[in-house]
Amino acid sequence: MLKVRNRRMIVTGASSGIGLDAARLLHEAGAEVCLVARRSEILAETVAELGERTWFHACDVSDPAQVEALAAAVKDRWGAADGLVNNAGIAPMATLEATDLETWDKVFNVNVRGPFLLSKALGPLLKKGNSPAVVNISSSLADRAIPGMMAYNTSKAALNHMTRCLALEWAPTVRVNAIMPAVVDTPIHDGRGMSHEDVEGMGAMHPLGRIGQPRDISSMVLYLLSDASSWMTGAIIPVDGGILVV
Repeated sequence: MLKVRNRRMIVTGASSGIGLDAARLLHEAGAEVCLVARRSEILAETVAELGERTWFHACDVSDPAQVEALAAAVKDRWGAADGLVNNAGIAPMATLEATDLETWDKVFNVNVRGPFLLSKALGPLLKKGNSPAVVNISSSLADRAIPGMMAYNTSKAALNHMTRCLALEWAPTVRVNAIMPAVVDTPIHDGRGMSHEDVEGMGAMHPLGRIGQPRDISSMVLYLLSDASSWMTGAIIPVDGGILVV
């Protein structure tokens, strides 16, 4: 396993899905992990399960005051940070006609404003860190748009370009990369009224014949936060079962 022993990692959207699995894997690899999400009760249960080298901070990543409070907590506890995983995101289904301004703003507030606020607030701590790196969780829909997800598609395209801009601004001190998953088996599909069978059925869309699992993505997160990827920055990496070549 790639090692990130004693590295100080912050993972957003860590209450379920990719974020939760990334926090688990980083912890297994020896990192200290701060789990971040809005639901403190779920985070507390995970921290109790994982034990030492983990702690949590409840935070709405779209709220500047809450993000600043998170940064202050990280500074108080660690003094610096070595990794940030911007995973928190929402994905409502709606065509342009069905997307009202409230929905559009909510998607961009979480999916784009959140990583912006977190990077800005935690940047000084990352720059003090040990081989610091940021991983943004984007989507294959940033490149391969589908109808009915206008706001989400556009927000992830913006996140990709933010990744490139920040990689240039922070080089050579902090590396910044992004991952583009396709369909992954996570609770994000529940809010769309999709059953587990519906989600599994989308495996046929992928050349590798199945949907992804959180570990498919968190394994790449671990790689990008480890020194094994020390000559990578500004990369937007598909981990998508081959869907972008269809």
